[in-house]
Amino acid sequence: MTPVRTLLVFSLILITLQPFSRSLADDAPAAQSPVPSVLSDEHAQEIFDMAMEERDSGKIYDAIEKFEYILSRRPSLNRARLELAVSYHRASRYEDALREFQTVLDDPETPEKVRLAILAYIAQLTSDELKPQSKHEFSYYAKAGVLYNSNINLAPLRGSLDYQIPDGQDKGSPGLDTFFSASHRYINGKPFDVDGAATRFEWQSQVSWTGNNYTRNSDFSLNTLSASTGPAFISAGRWRGVVNVQVDQSFFGNRTLGTFLSVNPLLAFDLGNYRSITLEASWMNNDFAREEDQARDGSGALAGAAYTTLLGGVDNGLELGFRLKDRSAEDDQYAYNSNEIYAGGFIGVGKKSNIYLNINVETYAFDGPDTVSGKVRDEREGRYILGYNFDFDEGVLSGWTLNAHASYTRNNSNVDAFSYERKLFAINLARYFL
Repeated sequence: MTPVRTLLVFSLILITLQPFSRSLADDAPAAQSPVPSVLSDEHAQEIFDMAMEERDSGKIYDAIEKFEYILSRRPSLNRARLELAVSYHRASRYEDALREFQTVLDDPETPEKVRLAILAYIAQLTSDELKPQSKHEFSYYAKAGVLYNSNINLAPLRGSLDYQIPDGQDKGSPGLDTFFSASHRYINGKPFDVDGAATRFEWQSQVSWTGNNYTRNSDFSLNTLSASTGPAFISAGRWRGVVNVQVDQSFFGNRTLGTFLSVNPLLAFDLGNYRSITLEASWMNNDFAREEDQARDGSGALAGAAYTTLLGGVDNGLELGFRLKDRSAEDDQYAYNSNEIYAGGFIGVGKKSNIYLNINVETYAFDGPDTVSGKVRDEREGRYILGYNFDFDEGVLSGWTLNAHASYTRNNSNVDAFSYERKLFAINLARYFL
């Protein structure tokens, strides 16, 4: 059932129920003497309200337990029975839902308007029951455009007597900016109980190609082929967790740069009102292919957290976060610890476009001295990106998004050869294909 149709049918039931059963007390048998095994009207209403709140928060199984408890003590409370049936439906317990709906239909006191609403709901419930319990979804994403990078070199980049690199060696070049991906999701439609909430299982996989190919000097082109796969657990309105294993094969110029294997768990908590907290971690094994990079082989670990929120509706948003990184290498001059803080935000401009700004500041403390200068490097890198997106909804570009952005990177190092600046300008078109 689509969310809109579910809401319409369910609203119809509630509207028609109002004169029939506005509160649980209205369902109570007349002149019934309270006994210990029978809930009072007030207590039944309290439990009912708690069950509704839990179901609205995603804790469907806890709500089911409370509705079942009410009916075990007060089986005549049809309002609770209908809410129990709806809860069973959301938990994909179709036979239980049909049984509870049928019980209300069989009650001769049920008004005709309520019967019609229930029958309409049952028709959709029966349709949902016939749908496959699992499904496969495929999606594709393409991005292509042009860029200009004022500094395509790898560090050390600037003039240095120690490295015998003269001034003016920073090289700029235009190039092609591309990204293509194919994604697959296996979705198990039957939820399971985690802490009283309905939780769904997915398996998510993706293959992608990222390319920055420079036209002035192709030796500095960087391309990466990536493949990732792993499980995801989603408790709607509460939390989601993902663990993926990823392999990246990178190419620098016409040579293989290396193979990088990583395991990346992520856990996000929904705080309501479009707010969330995300915890991330990663472990990576770095296996460089070039002979001159063998001393860089090693592993890396990352841990971080972020807070995101939407401001003033869904057109404006803000993200704040940090990451801690620990990188090992066979040669200590390439090993480091780093601390990163970042902030990002976007502002809607009309209904089709937005402006965004991302700021990252990362400090590096290296483990061993640089072989040429003899100094242990201590660096701070700042990255700033200002961009604009526009969504086309008509014409030949309908469904595509135009993105234009400018970025500035500055790295300050106590070893002069590793201090540099980089300016990058890019414009591209992107689209999802479902």
